[in-house]
Amino acid sequence: MFRLLAFCLMLAASGTLSAQEETAEPAGPIYYTMTPDIITNYQNSGQNLGYVRVAVDLMLERPEQLPLVESNMPLLRDALNDLLAEKSRQEIRSMPARAALADEGRQRLNDLLLQETGQTPVRRLLFTSFLYQ
Repeated sequence: MFRLLAFCLMLAASGTLSAQEETAEPAGPIYYTMTPDIITNYQNSGQNLGYVRVAVDLMLERPEQLPLVESNMPLLRDALNDLLAEKSRQEIRSMPARAALADEGRQRLNDLLLQETGQTPVRRLLFTSFLYQ
């Protein structure tokens, strides 16, 4: 009888721990994919315009900042669109310049979010696809 009671208590305790583990949110960063891709023109040589299409993921500091970013998405998309349109052909096509472009984009998004919400949630801006013509 004692063994049966001990077994039942172990099962109940393990079920409680499993339920607590499943409901806990991740404490670390979270990724948000901006959809659809950002498509814009950039300054090419002379009168010609170049074309760039980028897929962007944002690494956010904490999961609870996701609604803040989603509610300001039109502002953030516009800022990235403007940033890409300001760049020259060399800045778009150069790999080292692309890393600087991601840092500049992160800083611009955080500056806008700081003005609008008082927070700077974007830890990194990642270009998961970068196509140009």
